Amino acid sequence: MGVFLVYLLGIALRVDYTLTVHPAAAYISSDMAMYVSLARRLAGSSAPLMPWDVTHPLGYPALLAFLISGGGSLARAADANLIVSCLVPLAVGLLGMAAYGRRTGLAAVAFASLYFPFIEYGALFLSEIHFIFWLALAFAAFFAARTAHRRGVSLLLAAAGGLTLSFAIALKSVALLGALAFFAVDFLVQLWPPSGGPPRLARLRPWLLRAAVVGLAAAPLLVGLARVCTRANRGHFCVTGNKVGSDFLLGHYGPIADIAWAPDEGHDFAFGSPSSYLRHYERHMRVPFPMTDSAANSAEAWRWIVAHPFEGLVLSLDHVYDTFFGVTMWPSFNTGAWPYANLSQYAFVLLLFVPAVLACARIAKRGARAFLTSRTALVLSPILALAITVAIATGEVRYRIPFDIFFIAIACALAVGDLERVDGHTEGVAAERTALSTPA
Repeated sequence: MGVFLVYLLGIALRVDYTLTVHPAAAYISSDMAMYVSLARRLAGSSAPLMPWDVTHPLGYPALLAFLISGGGSLARAADANLIVSCLVPLAVGLLGMAAYGRRTGLAAVAFASLYFPFIEYGALFLSEIHFIFWLALAFAAFFAARTAHRRGVSLLLAAAGGLTLSFAIALKSVALLGALAFFAVDFLVQLWPPSGGPPRLARLRPWLLRAAVVGLAAAPLLVGLARVCTRANRGHFCVTGNKVGSDFLLGHYGPIADIAWAPDEGHDFAFGSPSSYLRHYERHMRVPFPMTDSAANSAEAWRWIVAHPFEGLVLSLDHVYDTFFGVTMWPSFNTGAWPYANLSQYAFVLLLFVPAVLACARIAKRGARAFLTSRTALVLSPILALAITVAIATGEVRYRIPFDIFFIAIACALAVGDLERVDGHTEGVAAERTALSTPA
């Protein structure tokens, strides 16, 4: 009952914040303006997409276009964001329950109901709130598929995970890397068996089946996205966007405020990282090629890194630091919400990051093998993928917010005792891995 009341309080906070305190239509700039502009074009024009239209994944602009089509206003899109924002705590609860157990799931619902970043991004025309929802559902399905006792149920859950993963990837491509990291760690679990376990092939067969089903379920949407993106990108292959090279250059061109790229058929781009702004970098760079030319951007970034290897390494470390321990999140530091955004960063460090470190230390006391084959290592795997991604590109707190769902699961499991039950002793973990590795 207490969790239900907290969840209702979270809904009330979201409704009041979105409709009266922070209406999304009053905060349209930068990425939000790009999403809304492209959505209006998609809703009202049959003109073909061009390279400057696929710098970001098309999932959220396509959703906005659907919501505003037929004379629909942005108010309908704001209402949709609000509904998804209200569903996010339930999705996070499902993730916690699938990863650790019922008590963790209930605690995660309560925490996510009051977590300000989830309320804030539900009141903006950004893809984050939808990404959080689908990412949580996808990984909840992945964990549930691992522990299902019947093979048919396991494969059905894997298919659901693949489908919801494809929705998440359509919003942010880092979801694909998170899933790959998850299955890589899970593969390690199967290769590193407890003593007296089943043969290696018997252990790997369920993993292979789940991975194949996930891939098949995700393929239709991803293949469709790749076709649209590649066609718009003048035949240069891409799946969710063509700005991988420009992000790489933006993050590895020295301590710069921003980059102005050459126009692409009259379309200009100039971007800077919010973390560069918060670090007060002042150098403005200009390059002679467009932002949409991924090859030219990557080549220039590598040229700079080869000439400045130590500085390049430091910048990569800065990106990781800024993602996890940055001052605050964009765009909230530019609005009246900045005090809540700053406080939420303190809350992340004290209530999520520190408990996650303590949980890892508790498991790691039994050795590297115990940690690497633990459930907690699986929960952490998408966060590792995020860290690698921002080290290569750029980093800011906003990039981390969707992945806080995994920190929430670990912190809640530690608080309610599920961590000790699931990962607390070698014998229990070994027995679980033996059961998971035996064909149903």
